[in-house]
Amino acid sequence: MKALQGVEGQVEWAQRPSPACDVGQIRIRVAAAGLNRADLLQRAGLYPPPPGASDILGLECSGVVTEVGAGSAWQVGDRVCALLAGGGMAEEVVVDARHALPVPEGLSLAEAAALPEVYATAWLNLFQLAGLKPGEKVLLHAGASGVGSAAIQLCKAFGNPCWVSVGSAERLAYCEALGAQGGATRDESLESLRDFGPFDVILDPVGGSYAALNQQLLAQDGRWVLIGLMGGREAQLDLALVLAKRLQLCGSTLRNRDEQFKADLLSDLSQHVWPLFAEGRLKPQLERSFPSKEVELAFAALASNKVAGKLVLLIDESLR
Repeated sequence: MKALQGVEGQVEWAQRPSPACDVGQIRIRVAAAGLNRADLLQRAGLYPPPPGASDILGLECSGVVTEVGAGSAWQVGDRVCALLAGGGMAEEVVVDARHALPVPEGLSLAEAAALPEVYATAWLNLFQLAGLKPGEKVLLHAGASGVGSAAIQLCKAFGNPCWVSVGSAERLAYCEALGAQGGATRDESLESLRDFGPFDVILDPVGGSYAALNQQLLAQDGRWVLIGLMGGREAQLDLALVLAKRLQLCGSTLRNRDEQFKADLLSDLSQHVWPLFAEGRLKPQLERSFPSKEVELAFAALASNKVAGKLVLLIDESLR
């Protein structure tokens, strides 16, 4: 099969052997794969896959089931999207059957490829780890990102007013159209976020450069969930403030979680989140899809940090 690999900061298509489909797994003929910052890091050699995971790029995909291992309820021909530790940017992928979800009614396979990673990340960190309760206030850094776009919609659906930090006025308008109450842009000053706080939960993919401000913005018993280090790995914290406010700082990753953890997470998504697509309360935010021959353009667009929502790479354009 043809598969995409990262080599010395570049991406290239290569021929790889087709993986075997074992008990409890399904084989998916891939229609499309979502792009994530983890793919940029892996391409640069900075984020190797977890032990045992495929080194092929791609943490989420959509497609059609072509083979079903024993013990799975999926059927050949089912339209699915899947959360992966790697391997999504290939003509086919084999995945734990519990890590796949049905394509929501009315969505294309390209749109479905933009769902698993961002909604799993947003749900895990806001509602499971941070224990977000109805009415609590949320701050989403990088609010126009794929995860931010999903998080805004989830906050709106579950009764949590949210604000964002973004890179431009245009991206702030995009977030407000999705349901954010407002926010601040980096090209002005994030200090204006104080006008909207304090916040009960902050979802933070930035890290270092935002750490001091996060402490100031959090409410009593506030929860700060760190999911990335776009702003650096080092920060100076005021531990007296941590004590006085009883703050909680939680570091969170998803890719290296075990199979059962991901199965439980996807089951939770199936129960609480996936029905909201059929109701029209959640929508994939697919900014652009790229044919496979334009993979370098797709990665350049992702690296520009100017994307609002998600980018998708089309692997098999005959599948809709």
